[in-house]
Amino acid sequence: MGDYMKEILKFINVFGKANKPGELKQYLEMLGINFPPEKVIIVAGTNGKGTTCVTLQKLLIASGKNVGLFTSPHIKKINERIKYNGVDISDENFEKVFEKVHNVLKDFRLSGFEYLTMIAAYYFYYSCKIDYLILEVGLGGTLDSTNAFDHKINVITKLGLDHENILGKGIENIAENKLGIIHDGGIVFHFPFPTEAIPLAQKIQKEKHAKFFQIDEPDFFIDESEREPKYFIKINEKNYKLNLLGRRAVEDTNVAVAVFKYLEPDCEKYLQVLNDVYWPCRMEKVKYLGKDIFLSGDHNPQGISSLIEILEHFRFDSIYFVIGTCYDKNHEKMLEMLSKVKNSHICLTETPEKTLAIDQYTKSELERAEFIDADPVSALQFACEKSKKEDLVVVTGSLYLTGFIASTIE
Repeated sequence: MGDYMKEILKFINVFGKANKPGELKQYLEMLGINFPPEKVIIVAGTNGKGTTCVTLQKLLIASGKNVGLFTSPHIKKINERIKYNGVDISDENFEKVFEKVHNVLKDFRLSGFEYLTMIAAYYFYYSCKIDYLILEVGLGGTLDSTNAFDHKINVITKLGLDHENILGKGIENIAENKLGIIHDGGIVFHFPFPTEAIPLAQKIQKEKHAKFFQIDEPDFFIDESEREPKYFIKINEKNYKLNLLGRRAVEDTNVAVAVFKYLEPDCEKYLQVLNDVYWPCRMEKVKYLGKDIFLSGDHNPQGISSLIEILEHFRFDSIYFVIGTCYDKNHEKMLEMLSKVKNSHICLTETPEKTLAIDQYTKSELERAEFIDADPVSALQFACEKSKKEDLVVVTGSLYLTGFIASTIE
């Protein structure tokens, strides 16, 4: 990364405030950006947004469409957040687009995420030929900068408790925020809503004159003939192998396929690409010190539950968890869940950003850990040296942590 790129990132990360979508919509108009609403797809939810987005992107590209994708957070490099037909924006294009955007909006105070949203929009609108634009909501929905785009298609992945300090306590408040992405006349693809959120969803459906399509549980099976499980989804009596692991990956794939079917009726001839979908730090296997380790950036209890489901289908004697969490996460529940996994060993560490420091854990939480070190690499080294060939090593608790490990050991 060049010096100018570093200056840009430093600027956008300290400059600005949170603007409302109505204000950001005006900024898009000032930039001359106006995507047709039927070409814009917004994905909200608690878990599975990124997997759903990248799977839908893969399917659309396979069918010959040009696709822009805006996601967050990034794992190694910020360019990952802005992809055209699966390729990250280059530093050169990022710098050029930033200058264009900043020249128009320099008198307005945008947050870092809002700047990234505007950069992505400008790049896709003026430098790419776009058939579909997929936007992953950064946080919540109602006030997220992605909600500034006129859009027709909405996707709501599974809802759970996360970011309650911002979105409000309880599933009703979270659902209200997530469903705030739905505009008049919208098409909505969604998981079954939690019972507490159903009245709200029905109210929004009526008020917005929206069409809701509930995506039911997928038909799938797991091949456990080897040490690592393989997941297959069944669609119209045909089985398709997935590259991603876990029931949640199957569910997210099922949602992406439903949206793809709506956009591309002759969809089945493209479904074989599901085995090529790659999404980093989602039970991603990498090598370190001659051993296989798995990076799984699950950062809330719902994500940890998904991780534990995957591990139930692995073969191992013991498992070493290298875990660090952010200060705004439910670390107590996450640590408790991982500690209950059979033959588990906890290696407690810190994350490179927004970390919950070691001295902020309670005495009982610290007593759960077999090894404690603020340095993630030291914690990983301990796990690798202590584990045997038949054991598993899993880094989890935060995408910041898994991203740091991925960048450090490559």
